[in-house]
Amino acid sequence: MAEASWRLLYESDLQAFWSLIVVPAAFVAYLLGSARAREAAAASPDARFLYAYALAFGIATILDPLCTGPMVEWLDLGTVAASAVMLTFVLLGDFRVFLVVFFLTRPDRRLGRAAAEAALWTLGVPIFAFGANAAVESLRPELTGQRLWLIYELCFLALALFLRAHVIPRRNAGSPIALLRSLRRVLAYVAVYYALWATADVLILYGGIDAGWLLRALPNQLYYAFWVPFTYATLARVLHPPAGSERSPPGE
Repeated sequence: MAEASWRLLYESDLQAFWSLIVVPAAFVAYLLGSARAREAAAASPDARFLYAYALAFGIATILDPLCTGPMVEWLDLGTVAASAVMLTFVLLGDFRVFLVVFFLTRPDRRLGRAAAEAALWTLGVPIFAFGANAAVESLRPELTGQRLWLIYELCFLALALFLRAHVIPRRNAGSPIALLRSLRRVLAYVAVYYALWATADVLILYGGIDAGWLLRALPNQLYYAFWVPFTYATLARVLHPPAGSERSPPGE
């Protein structure tokens, strides 16, 4: 193929916008139109949280590529404003991970406290990544600015694995083992897309391999298109009781 053809495809509207919104749009339509989904959500407080979470972040997933792509162009936003919009959605994408994990590992199921805790954890990776990037830049100023994203990806990969291996087992004591396994599965999914992003960026930055852009499209799909459906399906198996049964409160 022609030189840089994969990068051209990666930066096209087909990959950067349309391919990212089809699945979440269909999933949001399913949540809104499915009587079965609404009935399952009414079965327990945790199930109601999962339904509201999936609906809210399904919509946010559609807004992300819209606001950071076409909207920025239509409004002709400056560099600073465009960067602020992008950073907002990056943080929101990480916040959704912490929110679902911390809410379902709180015995009291207090949404406000879980959201506050998730917000604090959300700030950790960008603060560290920006600091590490500044340190690297002072030593190796010739390195490309894309290294910031590589540092960010590696940091969140390490954090997701740490949460999965150490934090979840301790915080989820007394809850059903199935919930523990489901949350660990969700965090493994997060680790996979951050690992793929980091691998693609290493190929692009240090190998000069154009196919790295093609690889980068895969974690984009996992992050945008399939995160909410995957998380909903994974946790629904635990939080939605079988038809005709009543689920006991967490820990009982």
